[in-house]
Amino acid sequence: MTTDNPTLDTPTPTSLKAADAPIEQEPIVMLGSPMAIVDGVSFSSGDNWINWAKTLSAQPERLFYPNTLEDLQVIIREATENKKKVRCVGNGHSWSGTAVTHDYMVSINGMNKIEKPIQRENGEWTVTIEMGVEVEELDDFLRKHDPPLALASNVMPNDIRYGGILTMGCHGAGLDGRTVSDTLTEITIVNAYGELHIYSEADDPEAFNIASINLGLLGIVYTATLKIIPMSNYRLRAIDSYESLADYFEGPRAGLKLKEMVERNDSMEIMYWPHKAFLGTEKNDRFWLKQWRRTLDPAEDLEKLKDQAPTVDHPGFATFKVGEIVKEIPDGVHFDVTQDNDEAKFYDASAGFKLAPDFSNFVECFNDLVEKNYAFSTSEFPSRIGTCLEVRFIKASRKMMSFVYDGEDEEAIYCMINVLGATQTPGFVEYSQGILGGWMDKYNAKPHWAKLWEQIPGVIPALRREYEDRLAVLNRVRKTQDPFDMFVNDTWRLLLE
Repeated sequence: MTTDNPTLDTPTPTSLKAADAPIEQEPIVMLGSPMAIVDGVSFSSGDNWINWAKTLSAQPERLFYPNTLEDLQVIIREATENKKKVRCVGNGHSWSGTAVTHDYMVSINGMNKIEKPIQRENGEWTVTIEMGVEVEELDDFLRKHDPPLALASNVMPNDIRYGGILTMGCHGAGLDGRTVSDTLTEITIVNAYGELHIYSEADDPEAFNIASINLGLLGIVYTATLKIIPMSNYRLRAIDSYESLADYFEGPRAGLKLKEMVERNDSMEIMYWPHKAFLGTEKNDRFWLKQWRRTLDPAEDLEKLKDQAPTVDHPGFATFKVGEIVKEIPDGVHFDVTQDNDEAKFYDASAGFKLAPDFSNFVECFNDLVEKNYAFSTSEFPSRIGTCLEVRFIKASRKMMSFVYDGEDEEAIYCMINVLGATQTPGFVEYSQGILGGWMDKYNAKPHWAKLWEQIPGVIPALRREYEDRLAVLNRVRKTQDPFDMFVNDTWRLLLE
């Protein structure tokens, strides 16, 4: 039964973590209609949802705010009775249309419980979380545990929720970290029948593999169990430097030199912006190099960084400073390069490809991209000034639906290149999608599911060819859980047909 409640103008879903601390929920919609309730589950009707970057919007018929497993089952029942599609959303940090639906959208933000970590008989630690948990929330929770714990590798922003991280196969920069989904030991999903299905390696390896990066196509993910490590195992020595492009990307040994650096570090990242000085047009001949190396040295006081002058003449990277400092794992993994205002919103197009034994294909790709990005950024100066390139290196994922999956060599190294542009940059979508399409043709690159990829020319037939066998497995597992295509929206429909 549905009852209107005109006294509620804003969504106020709350849930208690294991620490019994209330979590404030930020609205993810432009509210205009009153809230209603169906069997205890709050929802709004006809409100306009907008993603974090303000590049996507939708007007779902209902936007639900569940807090419990039973709430999820009520939503599935309502969708079944009314023949509606269902997609989930967190903080809206995807640039693809994966969350978009005009039927039923489910905000997972109120599903944010964290269970007490467990040490297994083999000594390994795991933690089980609901999918509305933010990265920073889990970091803080694990720090307070005795002993303090952490994920060995994680995504770099700290305000993303794990529902999106895991279903889309997101990753950090840890060479041995692979994707966050590769740390899963169990995942539970409410399917189209309203049943809670538990996936684990021991029970069904193939189905568990698909469920680990399921693109939201098996149902609503309820909980996930992740491998974690004691923070006393090691810390990270963060080494930041502003380097010459010529020193690293020119000469016959350029690729091998980069490979030696990648293999020597626990993590490595490259960032590049096209202009030497902010609001200048001279081509930049330097790039930002971030390296992380494991160490048992004690963590240092991060406050001392605040007194250092910025190294880079660019407001988006004003926190970047040359030097090195030992950090605890979460502090080393995450860093902030944006602010939460409309001027700092950006597009992100990303793809990954397997590196040649001498990294020569990466050197070729990056040098070509530097030239193309400079030409793009200066052609309509200054309206195209807000572009940036970012590279991370990870090992192949073991999960079939990952864009860095390698069924032949699990130790293969992949690079993930992000082409970033301020949302007001004219022509950026067309430019970035042309870049990624070229990588798909030349380097057999695969686009990141959560980033811009749907506008790449010819992308659907190309992905269907490349993922053909894996899509067959996905569909085989999916049809046992969702024979009605309840969780298939327009983004995934063409890929699955």
